[in-house]
Amino acid sequence: MRRRSLLSKTGALLAGGMAMSVAGSGRESLDPSYRILPDTKYETGVFVREGTSDGPTAMVVGGIHGDEQCGYRAASEIAGWQVDRGKLVVLPKANRVAIRRDRREGAHGDLNRQFPTGEKPETRLARAIWGVVERHNPDVVLDLHRSVGIYGYHESSVGQMIWPTDAGNASEYAKRTAEELNGNVVPWYMPFHEYRRGGELDGSRPMLVHKVAGDLDRPGYIVETTEFFLDADTRVRWEKAVATDLLSRHGIEQRGNR
Repeated sequence: MRRRSLLSKTGALLAGGMAMSVAGSGRESLDPSYRILPDTKYETGVFVREGTSDGPTAMVVGGIHGDEQCGYRAASEIAGWQVDRGKLVVLPKANRVAIRRDRREGAHGDLNRQFPTGEKPETRLARAIWGVVERHNPDVVLDLHRSVGIYGYHESSVGQMIWPTDAGNASEYAKRTAEELNGNVVPWYMPFHEYRRGGELDGSRPMLVHKVAGDLDRPGYIVETTEFFLDADTRVRWEKAVATDLLSRHGIEQRGNR
């Protein structure tokens, strides 16, 4: 019941939007704590939110692919959270060049193919992003994405999937989060849009969360929400609800959502 209440409150916050007061919404100013690659075309902000008591560190990344708005919009909303416990690190618009172009790829191709396990990331931007990971040493990493179609129904699409790493409780948490979303967020009349747990990520591909698995042996997730029959605001709401539930399972909650 607590998680159902959590998701209900998340929906209420989204519905209220900017009309809610900063103090009442558990949000902070959206000024970044610091920037990576300042004074370059790649410059982008990192938001660090620390609670008043010790706890885990979580990192949320959005905008790896510039045409996946629901990922960086959801991450941008999470960047404004306040937390009571632990540390929340958010890189909402990782690939500013691609976002400005509204294209999947940035200046040097697909950014999410530049993180080989056991090696240095291949480009300046990828190295800077991994530098944020190394600086904060997160206990869990979420990478938020958007897919055109639905996995298993549309060719080459991975929508409505939560892909966990093969570390810790990630696989079980992905399963529980999918069940939570399907029971309380995805409408009963949209069965094809139910979330599912994907196969485990083990470091075998040069992707950010694969590198989290291979180099750090930490829980991590790729979250994929489809655009198929979903408007932009619904995609953001669902993506944020997935992230909210996963973060809660790892001990990070927005202040006021307990």
